[in-house]
Amino acid sequence: MRGWWWKVTGAVLLGYGAMIGGAKFMERELVFRAAHAKARLTEPQGAYAPPHTRVEFAAADSTKLVGWVIPAAPADSNGVWVLYCHGNAHNLSQYDEPEFYAHLRALGVNILTFDYRGFGESNGAPDEQGSYADAHAAYDLLRTTYHVSPSRIAIYGHSLGTGVAVQLASTVPAGALILQAPYTSIPDLGAGRFWYLPVRAMATYRFPSIDRIASVKVPLLVLASPQDAVVPMAMGERLHLAAGSIDKRLIHVMGGHEIAFRVDSGIFFRAFREMVGTVAKASGPVSAVPRPDTLTTRAGSGTRG
Repeated sequence: MRGWWWKVTGAVLLGYGAMIGGAKFMERELVFRAAHAKARLTEPQGAYAPPHTRVEFAAADSTKLVGWVIPAAPADSNGVWVLYCHGNAHNLSQYDEPEFYAHLRALGVNILTFDYRGFGESNGAPDEQGSYADAHAAYDLLRTTYHVSPSRIAIYGHSLGTGVAVQLASTVPAGALILQAPYTSIPDLGAGRFWYLPVRAMATYRFPSIDRIASVKVPLLVLASPQDAVVPMAMGERLHLAAGSIDKRLIHVMGGHEIAFRVDSGIFFRAFREMVGTVAKASGPVSAVPRPDTLTTRAGSGTRG
């Protein structure tokens, strides 16, 4: 009987160890899911086809990155730029992104959206430190090529991109930080989903927004949904509570993880508009700010930034 017990225990431990090993082997794909997004960029069609310029630029380690510059819709743009850090499992042209860009343009903002390394047409392989470097390169592109004042840059992150956005906003000056469906850290998120694994001990990728958010002093908007089945709303609430900004807002929106902007568009974009207005007001007159289409040409130009 004792020998049988040890055999069963050994088999269970061996199986559990194999499970841990498999999860560790799949960790990069579980976090980034970039294999789903390593595809050519798709030109948006129909009503949600914003004019845009494809730009190529490089991270500090010379990794080639690709992005789109999308000008504001109104001729009297408020001069605010949204630096867009997207989520995982897709590139900057896929799924609902063009529709979202169209809504942002209508608010009078210009957009720089980009793919992290390993996503879309950007080179390299996905990596936490690399994604931070990529966001910093996009920020530098706004500052040097488009001559945008830091006070006019609203850093926006969705899902995985919230960890990138928080890191950027905690290290560079900006006008605001906007987070949609943010998590406290990847180990926190993984431990909730894979409760039967020692995720906190084994995680390589961390994106510890909860440790950085107190260093963010710019106006903060957190958009979180009680219907979010991917990132619990409570994580967004924790980040909001821990934030160092005096001007911080937490807005609950319906629609879950991906399409709250469509399901609850009134509340979602009212909050966005108010934050953009805060940035524009703090930045002063816009008369001297050049529109992006005076610095680059339209879609299909292959312009390099």
